[in-house]
Amino acid sequence: MRNIVIKLHRTADLSGTMKAMRLWLDHHRCQPHRFTCDHLSGWYVIHVDFNEDNKADAFKAQFGGSEEKSAHGTMSKVCWWRLMAEEIRTEADGFSSASAKHTMLYAAQTLDRMARDMERCLEKTSFLTTARHDKRKWAEAGSSSG
Repeated sequence: MRNIVIKLHRTADLSGTMKAMRLWLDHHRCQPHRFTCDHLSGWYVIHVDFNEDNKADAFKAQFGGSEEKSAHGTMSKVCWWRLMAEEIRTEADGFSSASAKHTMLYAAQTLDRMARDMERCLEKTSFLTTARHDKRKWAEAGSSSG
């Protein structure tokens, strides 16, 4: 199974991209195993799972995708870190010891910082992947018009 990941900035034409993907899948008589779209930190992240390698490769090339198998797991970690930070803050509110409360709040801040840093890292990766795809599409458009 191949997981192709397409990342679009929040200002991208999501409906147009989804329509183009659906048309491509229909044209190639391809039924993906899974097709999901998540909105994370200003980005749309589309996951499409393929059973056939050749169709996964063609789809990835057509839509500038990548195979970041850990991206979904990474976002799960970010969500888990944020959830744990909130639980720690809630527990800290019930502490009578100022020192213990301070230690718990510091742990929550650390988890929030880890989540924020990971999101920034993923956004940079998304931006670089999108920029490479856009550059390739412009080059293709320039070579076909000349």
